Amino acid sequence: MQADSRQVIKSTATAGSLRSLNHQAVNFANSVSAQSGSAYAHVPVLPDIKLPYSKESLDYLKTCLKICTETHDSCNQNLPPPPKRLLHVGAHGDDTVKLYETPDDSREPYVALSYCWGKSSVLKTESSNIRLLKQGFSLKQLPAAVQDAARITQKLGLRYLWVDALCIIQDSKEDWEEQSAKMCSIYENAYLTIIASSSDAADVSFLNHGARPTTFQYHVPGKPDVILAARAECKNGHHFDLIVGIGNPVVLDPTMTRGWTLQESILPTRAISYSTDELQWHCRSIRSCECQSKAKDQQVASILAGQSHLETLGEWDRLVRIYSQRQLTYPEDKFPAISGIGQLVHKLTGWRYLAGLWEDHLIYQLLWERHSFHPFIEGTDTSMPSKYRAPSFSWASIECPVITFTTSLNAPEEDVAWYEDARLVNSEILLSGVDPFGRVKSGSSITMEGRLVQGVELRGPTEDGYATYDVLLGGRDLTFEADIQLETFCFTGLNGLPQRSARRSARRADQGPIELESGTTVSVFLLAHARNSDGTGTQHFLFLGASPSNHNAYERLGVLMMGCNPQAGFNWLDFGDIPVQRITLL
Repeated sequence: MQADSRQVIKSTATAGSLRSLNHQAVNFANSVSAQSGSAYAHVPVLPDIKLPYSKESLDYLKTCLKICTETHDSCNQNLPPPPKRLLHVGAHGDDTVKLYETPDDSREPYVALSYCWGKSSVLKTESSNIRLLKQGFSLKQLPAAVQDAARITQKLGLRYLWVDALCIIQDSKEDWEEQSAKMCSIYENAYLTIIASSSDAADVSFLNHGARPTTFQYHVPGKPDVILAARAECKNGHHFDLIVGIGNPVVLDPTMTRGWTLQESILPTRAISYSTDELQWHCRSIRSCECQSKAKDQQVASILAGQSHLETLGEWDRLVRIYSQRQLTYPEDKFPAISGIGQLVHKLTGWRYLAGLWEDHLIYQLLWERHSFHPFIEGTDTSMPSKYRAPSFSWASIECPVITFTTSLNAPEEDVAWYEDARLVNSEILLSGVDPFGRVKSGSSITMEGRLVQGVELRGPTEDGYATYDVLLGGRDLTFEADIQLETFCFTGLNGLPQRSARRSARRADQGPIELESGTTVSVFLLAHARNSDGTGTQHFLFLGASPSNHNAYERLGVLMMGCNPQAGFNWLDFGDIPVQRITLL
């Protein structure tokens, strides 16, 4: 590469060092050695990262599209019917757009937009203005991010754009439920999805985002015709590394913190992300980016790449962990915002969906836990949603990052045997709308059969951490970490006597602890156990409290994994004398 008649050798570097060069995923044939036999032959030549509105960035997108559509068999599309409505953006240079009702026989390719709505009031389709929007309006009336997407659509020679705020009637519950249930097909069938990753609101342009990685230049002594240039590593989007970032957090792309945008990055056949540092491409075949460095993140999971149902389950669990760290403007969207991924898993496996869990692997799915360490999402707090949105046995029932359990089954140790100690008898998930993967109503339940220990006293909380309690179980003093802070509530039992049980508290974590009253008891339900060849292992319990709404049923309080090592005096808890019974969880 030439600059001012001098040879410029470029590579990537961490912001603090010109010597920490990143040579991954680079074509070494394109190096200075191929041109001049330079002493810097080991340094690869990397392209400049241009601003997102530049011709070079558009050319990068067009090249990715051309390669994908012409050479990737796994990315082939059959042009199924488009969504119910699209924005007709016209040809390049047109300034008038209109809302378009697609006919049943239409097979027009369209672009979909994934973006953050933000808090500002922006143009959206409602019952009162849909007729005017169909007549046409100025492109400048669209919020900045949507304008950008419309311009890119035009420059690609396409005429139609799907934007949720405009293509779904926002004040129509019926239309919203119908269209949100089709998110899987809408993004999967889009010719291209544009992800406005650098914009934190609809009225913020992603094409005019000017930040690009810092570039350093070093003039080689005695070599006036050679300049060594190092570029700071791109650390956002699919370069984000959670482990490396601990202690040195990265300011994430806004779309990486929002709930809806997770499935909008997973479901597309092909997508271009306008990330904070660069353009990043992913499709069903490859991932690439302008900086040419290797992707590090696990944000864009490849469910379609799973070779077995167990691998697909592992991908789902990983996505739930990621999703639970993200934020929603409307907490009641917890299930709708991941509905498309649920539909995809169901299509691949045929499993039945139970409010965020899968019936075919329910015992292990019930072993999710609250994640007490989540350094990258500011303002997170463990709390109860203000309105009911999920039964207590679902991870969606609390506001908190969670850790799923099933992923650990993907590579079980050879000398470990897993056993299920309970089984599902019946389930009744009451849907709030037409989407079987969407919102659910209060009263949703599962009926389990297994062994239950009642009247186990809970004490605390302890001073060791949030929502941790002391419990004596099987003669062992244990610490139980609840899903959320608990409180005592009193009720009259079936025997007519007053009883004290624990329930989840609506009090926020930052409002201080709540001391349980003396005599507060819970029930302990054995779910599963793992046994090693040497006799050691673990037992996994579900801690339950009497349901405040139905004292004959239970609500989940949390899970406990108890390590067992008889040789060290930590014996297995013997449930053999406890009769099997049926319980209902709400």
